[in-house]
Amino acid sequence: MRTIILLIFVVLNLEARVIIDHYNNSVLVPENITKIYAASPPINMSLLAFNPDLVGALNSPYNDMQKEYVGSAFDKPIVGGFMGEGRTPNLEMLANLKPDVILLWGRMNGVSAILSKLKSLNIPVLMVKNDSIYDLVKQFELLGELSGDKKRADELIDYTNKTLSFLNEYEKKITKPTRYYFAEGVDGLNSECDGSFHLEPFNYAGGKNALDCKMSSNYGMEKISAESVLLSNPDVIVVMEGEFFKNIWQNPKFKPLDALKNKRVFLVPSKPFNYISRPPSFMRLLGIRWLIDSFYPQLITTPFDEQKVEFETIFFPQKRS
Repeated sequence: MRTIILLIFVVLNLEARVIIDHYNNSVLVPENITKIYAASPPINMSLLAFNPDLVGALNSPYNDMQKEYVGSAFDKPIVGGFMGEGRTPNLEMLANLKPDVILLWGRMNGVSAILSKLKSLNIPVLMVKNDSIYDLVKQFELLGELSGDKKRADELIDYTNKTLSFLNEYEKKITKPTRYYFAEGVDGLNSECDGSFHLEPFNYAGGKNALDCKMSSNYGMEKISAESVLLSNPDVIVVMEGEFFKNIWQNPKFKPLDALKNKRVFLVPSKPFNYISRPPSFMRLLGIRWLIDSFYPQLITTPFDEQKVEFETIFFPQKRS
């Protein structure tokens, strides 16, 4: 019955077509798509990498450092997005902008209610998976289908598959996992527990979470006591905040840790976007390579700086132009 109804719509509107989203929903979309709104940062990042010109609106503004990387997306209107902790987009503004389609991350809490609100805008909504870096392939395929730019989709998919193949080969060389503490927050006392999708890059890089804790939400950033960190005594500490990284060496709470004694504390690069998480985006493809270089430098044959140049050439071509 659903197929028959969709066919009737297509016949009545010859400038429309049907797309199957990642959750097997048949969605009627315009024939020509030039403006897409991604309702959460991870999906918006994939859209940015695919083609900044397609970005219809932003979840949050870019900073001046990011300007040369994001091209035409820099000046797009900011409508917000579904970013956790109750933050939602401005639906009135979104309705006025009238993007051709909306992309919605299907794993979000309360996704059914969110989907209902978005559908009330009479804009097609496609559900997208972003549970693993493997889902990046599906995202780029979908963006290629929506935009008609299969060449760009194939370019991004080829690099993603190349990285996944590299990880499969690299995994065979690891004999002992590196125990890490992922220090988030300005005091370094927020982190992630096993099961958090924010830790996926560490899993692929041969890491093992030194913490024994339980998730309280998908958002993460669990509060961790200094005593828990001391008891876990990780091999390495991976730090998200630059201010904390600068101060950790004099921090009495962390000084007894082997990671500090052995100078194995690493600050996650964040130019132009964070390599690891927040948001968990395509930058993880480079972030995993950075973690491998940090954890097991003896296993790397291609210098990381060369890997970074290749990545940026593919994912940020607008930076060269």
